[in-house]
Amino acid sequence: MIGWSLAGLEAEVDRFRLGPVDLEVEPGRSVAVLGRSGAGKTTLLRAIAGFLPARRGQVRRGSTDVTRWAPERRGLGYVPQGLGLFPNRSVARNVAYPLEIRERTDARSRTRALLERFDLTALAARRPAQLSGGEAQRVALARALAAEPELILWDEPWQGLDVEARQALSLVLHELREEERVPVIVVTHDPALAFSVADRFLILRDGAVRFASDATTLLDRPPDAFAARFVGFENVFDRDALERASGSALAAWLGAVAGPEGVAFSAPTVGPDPGTGRWTGRVRSARPTPRGVVIESFSDGFPIALRMERVAGRSIPGVGSTLRYDLDPRDIHALGGPGEAREAVA
Repeated sequence: MIGWSLAGLEAEVDRFRLGPVDLEVEPGRSVAVLGRSGAGKTTLLRAIAGFLPARRGQVRRGSTDVTRWAPERRGLGYVPQGLGLFPNRSVARNVAYPLEIRERTDARSRTRALLERFDLTALAARRPAQLSGGEAQRVALARALAAEPELILWDEPWQGLDVEARQALSLVLHELREEERVPVIVVTHDPALAFSVADRFLILRDGAVRFASDATTLLDRPPDAFAARFVGFENVFDRDALERASGSALAAWLGAVAGPEGVAFSAPTVGPDPGTGRWTGRVRSARPTPRGVVIESFSDGFPIALRMERVAGRSIPGVGSTLRYDLDPRDIHALGGPGEAREAVA
C-alpha cells in the first residue's frame, strides 16, 4: 500500500473556491475532514476522486501525479453521502459493479468474499430499498473495496445510523487501516467517532484550511468556536457573544483574555460547598450523567455550563438555586491568533 498527498490543491464549483489544500496521508493512517456545512468538505473529496477538476495543484498517489487522470484510473474507493447505490441492482450486483466495469475475471469470487466479509451473504439478493441504514453502508463500503483501492474517501459514514451500526462501521475502518493498511480520508460531524478513528484532523472554513494537525494539538489549540465545540468544550463564546454580554462581569473578564475568535473552556466543577468561589451561577437545569451532574446556569445573564460530581447522598441542585465556582485562567483557551496550528498533515 502507498501514501497519497495533495500539494496546493484548488477547485471551484458554482463560484465556491476550495484551497489551496496541502495534505499527506500515509498507509494505515486516517484523516478526518471537519467543518461547518458549506465549508468545502465534500468538494475536497470530489476533487481528490477526480469528479471535480483541479484548478491548481496536484493529487499524487505515491510519486505519481494523478491530477488529470479519470476517476476510474486513480485507484481509490469513494463512498459518497447518500451512498450512491444502484436501486435497480441487488446487493451482490452493487458490490460487483467496480469489478464488472474493469472486466475482472475474478469478479464472482471477489464479490462472494466481500459479501462474506461484511456479513452480507444473506442479503445478496435484496435491493437497496430493502436494507437498513447500517446494511446499506456496509454494501457501499464493500463496493468501494471491490477493486482493491489504495485510498478510501468516505463522506459522512455514520450519518443516520444507530449506536450499534456506528460501532460496527468503526471496527471495519480500524480493520482497513490495521490489516490492509488502506489510508482513509473521512468527512464526519461525529466527534467521538472522529477521535476514535482519525490520526490527524483537517478543518475547512469557507474553502480554506483553518487547521491541520493531530488530535492533541486540536485539543490544546482549537482555532475557532466550531473546533472548540467539536472537541467537547462545554463553554464556547465568540467575540460577538462576549461583547453582547458587556453587562456581565464574567463576560468582561473572559473578553480580556479572549483571542480574535473568542474563548473556550471546559465546564468548571462546583465544589462540595456551593457557598465558595469567585463566580455565582443561577441554575437553569441540572441532569445526572455518567460523568457527573451537568448544570446549565446563568452568571449575570451570561450562560455557563457547570459540572458537579455525583456523590451519594448529595442532592441535585434545583432550578433557580445558586452555586459558586472558580475559573482557573490556565484553563481558558483563547481562540484564533498566531498560535493556531496550520502545518501540513503528515
